[in-house]
Amino acid sequence: MLIDSDIAWVDQPSGQDQVVATKLHVLHLDAIKEKLGNKWDRLSNLVHTLFEKTLRQAQGPSDQLLLVDEMSYIVTFRNLSAEEASVACVAAAKKVCQILFGAEIDNISVRGLVGPVPLDLLHKAAANSGKIADILERHGREIIVTPQSAAPSRSSEERGKSQAGRQGMDWIDNAHKCAALARTSIGFFPAWDLKKRKSASLFLSAFSSHNKSRLGVRRVFNGSSESQVVEMEVALLNAAAEYARRVYAALKVCAIGVGVSYETLSGGNSRIRYIGALKAVQTVQTCPLLLRVEQIPNGTPLGRLAEIVTMLSVPNVRVILEFESLRHLPEIDIRLGAAGLGGSLRTCDGNVAGAVGKLARRAAEQRAFAFLHDIDCNEGLDVAMLNEIRMGSGDAISSKHCYTGHEPVPNFPLHC
Repeated sequence: MLIDSDIAWVDQPSGQDQVVATKLHVLHLDAIKEKLGNKWDRLSNLVHTLFEKTLRQAQGPSDQLLLVDEMSYIVTFRNLSAEEASVACVAAAKKVCQILFGAEIDNISVRGLVGPVPLDLLHKAAANSGKIADILERHGREIIVTPQSAAPSRSSEERGKSQAGRQGMDWIDNAHKCAALARTSIGFFPAWDLKKRKSASLFLSAFSSHNKSRLGVRRVFNGSSESQVVEMEVALLNAAAEYARRVYAALKVCAIGVGVSYETLSGGNSRIRYIGALKAVQTVQTCPLLLRVEQIPNGTPLGRLAEIVTMLSVPNVRVILEFESLRHLPEIDIRLGAAGLGGSLRTCDGNVAGAVGKLARRAAEQRAFAFLHDIDCNEGLDVAMLNEIRMGSGDAISSKHCYTGHEPVPNFPLHC
């Protein structure tokens, strides 16, 4: 399936008088009905059931689901963020596409528009459905889900070869072996929505064995050759991309993060090697890669950062920037193009509240989300919450979640 989703973990306009809502509808309906003929009545009931069952699982008790036209819905999500609502809508759309795709419909697509709508319109949602739909058409984030046209034409022999090829190149297992050579371990750790205490994103990182604190590859391979460092970073990249494909195959939605050091992207040969590997990975739109540029040193020219973000611009990849010091965040007077800005609380000494507040302001100015790693105490969590930091990880949020990548894909979103 091909899915065009704006799931970038970016803050949306919010307020007490607004609720996240969705307009969700099937496109090309007349052509579908004409092709199916008498079968449509029976199949349409199944489609209605799939939409309602999948969306109700994500809704709260006071949410609404209105059928406003044939195969067109207005759905509210009072307790979800725009990203979480997008996840629910994509899941419903994928199931509907699969059912209609099984009916040999090659031009089926489901379109969703997700965004905030005024709460007062929902008191009489049926009467105001036209106004709600108009607001979402003008301001909503679009999601379009379609079957992949080439998929049904593959023979069973071709599918078998494809599966054998994937099994022969187990990137996750390869990354574990590379880490073992450096006497360390790797794992997928959740990044949490600090307000909702939910997670629909995992980050693949090396970690220390005694407390599972994450480690940068350059720290793990301290003293090793540049070639070994880049080899490990590429191994993690490929493992993250493989896990994203596994999530997609399990009909679930999750962003998968992985890091690359600023130093790697600053060296000529290492940069060429890494960007070549990045452009070669297979990605999927519902499970984007969050590529974290790590250990950005103080005084790095902003133009160079913007250039790096541009070089890493690959479909289904969002670039986020992690600064070495939150206390010395620069004034950013150009558009960097990054989806997120952040850093680690572990390296933040002195005025933590001031540094975190500065991060929140810089991210807002860049229209990016703010994130913090290593939130290991309640005081740090309180500071992050006070400054409305969007995403975070650390023992103060949850210390029990860590996946090797070999387990069954968990049900997203995860809960603390």
